[in-house]
Amino acid sequence: MRPMDFSDIKTYPLAERPNLVHLDNLLSLDSPPPPFDSPELDAVVEKVVAARRAGRPVIWMMGAHVIKSGLSRLLIDLMKRGIITHIAGNGAVSIHDFELALIGETSEDVATSLEDGSFGMADETGRLMNRAIQEGVRDGLGYGTAIGRFITENAALFPFRDLNVLYTAYTLGIPATIHATIGTDIIHQHPTVDFGVLGMASGIDFRLFTSSVSELEGGVLLNFGSAVTSPEVFLKALTIVRNLGHKVAAITTANFDLISLGSDYHGKAGYDNPVYYYRPRKNIINRPTSLGGQGYHITGDHAVTIPNLYHRVIAKLASAATSSPAAPLPLPGPVTGIVDALIARSPALQPVIPDLERAFRELKRCFATGGTLFLCGNGGSMSDALHISGELLKSYALRRRLPDRLHGRLKVQPDGALLARNLEPGLRAVVLGANLSLSSAVANDMPDRDVNLAQELLALARPGDALLCLSTSGNARNVYYAAQVARTLSLPIIAFTGEDGGKLAALADIALRAPARRTDRVQELHALCYHALCEMLETAFFASENGMEAR
Repeated sequence: MRPMDFSDIKTYPLAERPNLVHLDNLLSLDSPPPPFDSPELDAVVEKVVAARRAGRPVIWMMGAHVIKSGLSRLLIDLMKRGIITHIAGNGAVSIHDFELALIGETSEDVATSLEDGSFGMADETGRLMNRAIQEGVRDGLGYGTAIGRFITENAALFPFRDLNVLYTAYTLGIPATIHATIGTDIIHQHPTVDFGVLGMASGIDFRLFTSSVSELEGGVLLNFGSAVTSPEVFLKALTIVRNLGHKVAAITTANFDLISLGSDYHGKAGYDNPVYYYRPRKNIINRPTSLGGQGYHITGDHAVTIPNLYHRVIAKLASAATSSPAAPLPLPGPVTGIVDALIARSPALQPVIPDLERAFRELKRCFATGGTLFLCGNGGSMSDALHISGELLKSYALRRRLPDRLHGRLKVQPDGALLARNLEPGLRAVVLGANLSLSSAVANDMPDRDVNLAQELLALARPGDALLCLSTSGNARNVYYAAQVARTLSLPIIAFTGEDGGKLAALADIALRAPARRTDRVQELHALCYHALCEMLETAFFASENGMEAR
């Protein structure tokens, strides 16, 4: 039997489809939560707040019912506050999220469309989402990032994009992954579907999700209403990271569902016990925490449990002595020590510390999600850019030991013992302008001056990357052009400038204005700041897992 051809499938405009969920169904942030008494929820709230105060991740997994229950605004606010560090869902999550941004409605009335075969045959949803995913995979993006980028770049099509979770994640630089099962989603019915592309997009997202799970030690994973996809994806990702030697043991997991669990997973009835077959209990609560940590099950409608979780977390953060809930959370202890030492050495840098800490958080996110840091500058600042890349690509203040898995694979090479003895893990950093062949070609072939850095960044950068610019005046034209390309590509921009800041500081997301005006004095302060930044990143990524020692 030959595979069926989908090219003649009839599709229908969304305007003709009756929908069940509308904008007025979405919960507002200030709506008081329904009464809900749950010691387990209170325990999870404590774990979430403690994790974020310690700089540990909170991964939010879900099924589509969360979106259809009108809870998008709460998720978006939690992302903006820096509480959710990774968001993941099945394919249906992306569809309902997309339709809310597109038309302000979602969730088709099945009863009206099953008889004539029109169910799920919405033209705009399938056509635009498949286009977004295909364009994303062409550029090396996963499913979630591709959708977020598409909405960002086609804002006129999406009047309600501020209610879209994937768009928000993309603009904030938070990893968002969609884990599709082929044949389950309405965009798989559309004649423009490309199953190879769908598989690649979801595969990229699985690898990205696995990267986040590798950092979960001391963090929290929450699953809302996904009984199959999320439990399986999480358990497989956790197995992979433990297989590769990452320590992920002391974790908190919580499953939120309508189903109440009346008996233990390891009950006497064994396979006769129906609870045994409840996948989230096995793959979210019990198995992942068997090496340490704690798992919880919280029963209740998402329209009750999630608002209660949201308001209790916000209240806990608001009561913290540090600051208001929207302010940055404290840095991990060892990183805080690096900042304190910098201030002790150079008290004049106290005013730039908040921006240095913001730069650290942004670059930590970039590297944790597989991104690349691009750097650029002129003259002495070009030397500083090269200096920074050198500190990131190999050890800076501490000796970095190769992971055992890589050490073993290297040793089977002809010169493997030598390589394993010398090589060290690094963080991906590329200095723009170091490719002299490209710079000379741009200077010769393009009609305007100083666009070489912009051209190189345009060709190499991908969503999730970041740009760090150095300019003592803040007005270096080629650096400023590169920053404009970064803004166009939605890359976060970190600028090191002098006291005035110039045009570059005004364009940047984060600007470290060294408190000096003379070029050499500015560069001296820049060196102190980026040395601290490199040490902070090295500590965050390598200290605990590689048992490094000071050089």
